[in-house]
Amino acid sequence: MLVGTFCSFVMGIFNPYVVNKAGPDWMWGGGRNDLVRNLYFRHDGTFRRYGRLALIATLFGGSAAVFWML
Repeated sequence: MLVGTFCSFVMGIFNPYVVNKAGPDWMWGGGRNDLVRNLYFRHDGTFRRYGRLALIATLFGGSAAVFWML
């Protein structure tokens, strides 16, 4: 379930027809007021100015860190 939710979230980021890029509110621990969600997205679910670039850098850097630890 978590892998499917994550894959659908990542695919939704690049789909131009999806308006709410942040995904459903239940996916975030604090809903719309979640601290991490507000780093990348505005309150309505659209990306902040450099939100998409920052999210991709975070996902890439986190994956590289896990790979490095292994």
